[in-house]
Amino acid sequence: MTADVRAPVLAATDTLRGLGAVVEEVSMPFLDYVVPTYYVIATAEASSNLSRFDGIKYGFRAPDAENTIESIYRKSRSEGFGPEVLKRILLGTYVLSAGHYDAYYKKALQVKAMLKQQFDTLFESYDAIVCPNAPYTAPLVGADMSPHQRYLSDIFTASVNLAGLPALSLPCGLDANGMPVGAQIIGQRLCDETVLQLGHAFQEVTDHHKQTPREGGAV
Repeated sequence: MTADVRAPVLAATDTLRGLGAVVEEVSMPFLDYVVPTYYVIATAEASSNLSRFDGIKYGFRAPDAENTIESIYRKSRSEGFGPEVLKRILLGTYVLSAGHYDAYYKKALQVKAMLKQQFDTLFESYDAIVCPNAPYTAPLVGADMSPHQRYLSDIFTASVNLAGLPALSLPCGLDANGMPVGAQIIGQRLCDETVLQLGHAFQEVTDHHKQTPREGGAV
C-alpha cells in the first residue's frame, strides 16, 4: 500500500487502541493469492451467469440483427456488453472449459477454502481485523491505470468476499491530494454486530466521515 494509505489506517488503529482495544500486528501472507483466485472465480461466474443474456429472453437485442439465432446471439452479445465484460466472459469460459477446469477453476476453489481456514485461525485470537480498503486512493477520472493496477485494488476487499466474512468500510482520513482513505473492519462469520459496534465507536470520536474530498472527481 502507499504511504498515504498506510498512515491514516495506522492512525485509525491508534484511535481504537485509545478506546480500549488491544491492537496487534498480524501477518496475512495469503493475500498474495487473493487477486488471482478472486478473478478466476469471478470470471467463471460472469461467464455462467451472463450466458442467459442472449438477446431473446434476456438483455439487449441488436436492432439490425438478421432473423437467425446465430446472428441475434452474436450481434446482441457483441454490442450489448462492454470490453471489460466481454473480457471476463472470455476468461471465465476459458477457465471452465474441459481442458482447463482442473488447472484453474478447481484450483481456485481449493485456494478459497484455504483462505477461509486462514481467517478462521486468525479469529481464534482476535475479534476483528483492521486493514485498508485499497492499496491506494481513488484515481482521478481519466487517469491512466494498467489492468494490473485496477485488479490489484481489490486485494483487501476480495479476500472478505472469498471467505464469506462481514466487513465495514469507513473513512479514516485524506491523502496528500485530498482524496479519502478508507479503513476496513473485518469480523468473523455471523459477527456483524461486532463489526458495526467497532465502526460506530470509531466514528463517535472522529470526524473523517464529515470531511469533503477534493474537487475533480474520482473513479
